[in-house]
Amino acid sequence: MEHLFILGLIGVALALFAWEVVRPDVVAIGVTLMLLLTGTVSINEGFSGFSNPAVITVLCMFILSSGLVRTGVADYLAGLITRLGGGHPILLTIAVMVTVGVMSAFMNNIGAVAILLPTMFVIAQKSDYPVTKLLMPLSFGSLLGGLTTLIGTPPNLLCSMALEEAGFKGFRMFDFLPTGLAVMGAGVLYMALVGRFLIPARKETGGLTKQYQLQDYLTEVVVPEKSPLVGKSLAESALRRETGLSVLRLRRAATPEKSSVPSPATILQVGDRLIVEGNLEQLIKSKEAGPLKIYAETKFDDRALTGDNVELAEVAVAPRSALVGKSINQGHWHRRFNVLVLALRRRGRTLQKQFTSVPLAVGDVLLVQGSGEALDDMARSPEFLVANRLEHEARDSKRAGLALGIMGLAIASAATGLLHISVAGLLGVLLMAVTGCVRVQDMYHDVEWRVIFLIACMMPLGIAMSDEHTGTARWLAELVVQWTGGYGPLVVLAGLFLFTTLITEVMSNAAAAVLLAPIGVAIAVGLGLEPYPFLMAIAIGASTTFLTPIGHQANVLVYGVGNYRFVDFPRVGALLNLLLFLVTLVVVPLVWPFTPLAAR
Repeated sequence: MEHLFILGLIGVALALFAWEVVRPDVVAIGVTLMLLLTGTVSINEGFSGFSNPAVITVLCMFILSSGLVRTGVADYLAGLITRLGGGHPILLTIAVMVTVGVMSAFMNNIGAVAILLPTMFVIAQKSDYPVTKLLMPLSFGSLLGGLTTLIGTPPNLLCSMALEEAGFKGFRMFDFLPTGLAVMGAGVLYMALVGRFLIPARKETGGLTKQYQLQDYLTEVVVPEKSPLVGKSLAESALRRETGLSVLRLRRAATPEKSSVPSPATILQVGDRLIVEGNLEQLIKSKEAGPLKIYAETKFDDRALTGDNVELAEVAVAPRSALVGKSINQGHWHRRFNVLVLALRRRGRTLQKQFTSVPLAVGDVLLVQGSGEALDDMARSPEFLVANRLEHEARDSKRAGLALGIMGLAIASAATGLLHISVAGLLGVLLMAVTGCVRVQDMYHDVEWRVIFLIACMMPLGIAMSDEHTGTARWLAELVVQWTGGYGPLVVLAGLFLFTTLITEVMSNAAAAVLLAPIGVAIAVGLGLEPYPFLMAIAIGASTTFLTPIGHQANVLVYGVGNYRFVDFPRVGALLNLLLFLVTLVVVPLVWPFTPLAAR
């Protein structure tokens, strides 16, 4: 009965992860609450995840990564791409993936992608190479680079911690390097020689308005002589509330060759021509009797919306943006950012009607109109990633060497065994704060708290599956050994890798590692073997999320910005997953042989 309860809880959690009805961290909180309410785990065990060394280490890595970003170390690495890649497609692909891979080995994957993402648009423009062929390798390279060190990605740390909790010695800092380099090397070569041909070019023509299908609902209207709007300000006219139209540009009858962006206080005059955006059905039905008349059956391009220091830009919602979960209306964008939001694109689909009331999510891409100064401010804001502009938040480059040294000290302390990885990370955070590489007020903003809660609240599920509680992990392990053990450990390792890869496509890789690492240890013990090769396969499988754009936040981010379609990811990722599966089956047993379990 206990086994059925645990399996049912896992099944419900997996379904919620896949359907995205509820945020993953909220699902994890629900899992912990169910375990506590049913008495499956004690109060101390239920909240033990928040004091787990792996969680503390992941938290510290967010802050240490921030130190490298804020001091310009990461930007320097980003600049290498242009110099190394030149204009050759193969070299560009390799340069992008190697650069982001090196960054991801020592910092958060999504952070590395966010830093390099604007650079991809500049490189694409300079080299006349489709940006879509750079963004997917960027995301995939960040996932592969994280496989090379203990701190490169949370699943590595969580698998190591599962070993320690089972009484085995955990992985050291560079134990992942041989297998990680082999997997990453295979992935880079595949993308450079094969994968880039499978990525659609989709060089957009017609400008941003055509990409967002704005030409279908932008038109020019005129204020007629007897219109009730004459003499009223835009604010008083309540055009948006009454007709659903937003005024983008205004042309006076006296100077029709000039246009400007009106303010809410602008007084409407007879003959004013307005470029408006919105649902035009009502206006078309009453174009002779209404307060406005359609001036011409005209469709507009980027030039009609820009000029006079007014520009168009694409901005993506950043991973740790405070705007996540808020709609455009709730965010008061025009007042806060001095821009007008023209369209919203989510997962390759442009939302045109009532998009301003849709809660924003990480990776959502918005087409905005505003002054160059306003767009510069957005580029420097931590809330956004301005895809087609290269301006960044001001960096404190004078402390770049210091931040690099602190990061090196933390890594060296952990790699040599002088300090536990969690202690080394905490020491690095303290030094970053004391030296000013990271401001104390920024430290808490730079932590991805949803990931922290997700990991910490999924850990009690592993405790509940232990022999001291329900024994579900051992029960599942015995079933796996019974079904596959006769075929040898390599088949078991292959099964663990494939299962981890598949469930990671619909749930967080950290949650997948928390769930499967204890089962992997139990299976190895059941086979009478050391668990290291099996845990290594789980760690690799948890980071090879190439089949869907929702398997990892890095994929989500480039999915929206790159205007990919869902099928683009399995088209490119299926062969890559198969290749890395074969590489893992060859390399892991060579580096981590199937060794009989030593008496403990």
